[in-house]
Amino acid sequence: MTPVEPEHLTALAAVLKERVGLHVRADGLQALRMALTARLEELGGETGSVDAYLRVFDTDAGDDELRRLLPLVTVGKTSFFRDDRQFQALRALLPGLLVRPQAGGRRLAIWSAGCATGEEPYSLAMSASEAGATPDDVEIVATDVNPEAVAAAFRGSYDARRVKDIPEPLLETHFDREGERYVVRAGLRRYIGAIRPHNLVSSIFPRPSSGAGWDLIFCRNVIIYFDTATTQQVLAQFHQALAPGGYLFLGYSESLFRLFEGFELTEVAGAFLYRRPERGVRVGPPGPAGPPRPMVPVPSSPPPVTHVKLATAPAPRGRGPAQPAAPQAAAPQPLAPQEFLDGAVALFADGRFGAARELLERLLEQGGEDLAVRLTLANLYGILRQPDKATDCYLAALALEPLSAEAHLFYGIHLHTQANHVAAGRELQRALFIDPDLALGHYYLGRSFEGQKDAQRARLAYRNALDAFKRRPDGKRQAFLGYYPDVPEDGTTFARAAEYALAAL
Repeated sequence: MTPVEPEHLTALAAVLKERVGLHVRADGLQALRMALTARLEELGGETGSVDAYLRVFDTDAGDDELRRLLPLVTVGKTSFFRDDRQFQALRALLPGLLVRPQAGGRRLAIWSAGCATGEEPYSLAMSASEAGATPDDVEIVATDVNPEAVAAAFRGSYDARRVKDIPEPLLETHFDREGERYVVRAGLRRYIGAIRPHNLVSSIFPRPSSGAGWDLIFCRNVIIYFDTATTQQVLAQFHQALAPGGYLFLGYSESLFRLFEGFELTEVAGAFLYRRPERGVRVGPPGPAGPPRPMVPVPSSPPPVTHVKLATAPAPRGRGPAQPAAPQAAAPQPLAPQEFLDGAVALFADGRFGAARELLERLLEQGGEDLAVRLTLANLYGILRQPDKATDCYLAALALEPLSAEAHLFYGIHLHTQANHVAAGRELQRALFIDPDLALGHYYLGRSFEGQKDAQRARLAYRNALDAFKRRPDGKRQAFLGYYPDVPEDGTTFARAAEYALAAL
């Protein structure tokens, strides 16, 4: 096969930017090369040259191919100790989790599902080491769907830019300098039981060598690229694979609200995690045969949050000297983003829009960046007729997560209200690529085409709104991230509006 040239990567990056708003920076081109190479290998030469493959995106099959490529593209987005709040939660949990193996019981079992090029599992290994665990106390298994990423993770060799988030003492302890690269030392590798390819859509999941369940599963920023049925299947298998009381770490933009029931939403050291209950009905994957089993029950209101209080973990070595315990009451924990958001929603519902805005702005000023908060605040700015601030807030949300359907959707609706119909149409098309069943997205796309005096495309968009409503009468596949009291989530309202708009054209 023809080698992947820089111009191929530039062309593919332009496709990603245009279709879904995913901006590939210069330092991400190598990850894009790995994703493209892996996809071409999967196709086994079916498309011929790389140029022929890129031409697929200009055909009717382009959207389907882009959906297959996206998971490979996104696995390259990683870093050491990514999302410090979640690693703070991990450090808080580890002392309690390590009691059993250090007393002679089974090893602590951790699965990095979607390990990309290895930064996550090696970060987990360093955290375990800093908590006092030996390789005999911990079993870490790392998997990824991309064989090229798995090979890179196995090599454990990183340039200086990739290791910049590792504290200097940890870098000196766990890495050897070889020219311009940093290579994982054998001592840290001993914590990793296996690094191998695995597709989360498969019916077989890895198990710890003990045969028991996983104590911790890290699967961050992966399930957002699955459709609803696949997501529920994967989550059911995660639930089954976890030991009772085990924790599931998801990405900050991934919520199970109205999507899957069976986990307890818990707050640990400021991070929100999903915990398999100690007792309760086992939630498993759909059976392979027989009549379809009902979907997992979907809650109608946000789940309660359990706040897990843990003994303060000792400060990890290499991250500053431990401070002696003071005989005084513990300082109150800072509010987590969800708690700020819950408070703002209550003020919102009471009509106190200014107070709600101030509460969310205060969180962002304190460095509590959160996608749901950004989207809610952007919508609030729109209600308060501050369009410039709303625009800035939507752009900040898209910078956080370029593949958020609701970020593109509500930014598109905002642009439509500002009569910027061309830009609105672009954002709405990106939202519909990510989630084609958004009836309100198709409806507003029709409105944007009407604003552009394009009646033919407006009719098509309104018909698509009706088709989306028939596929999913309840509207979006899961609850919107963020709070939009002025926009109904169900598809009925927009299907009826699309009927009226079609009749008027």
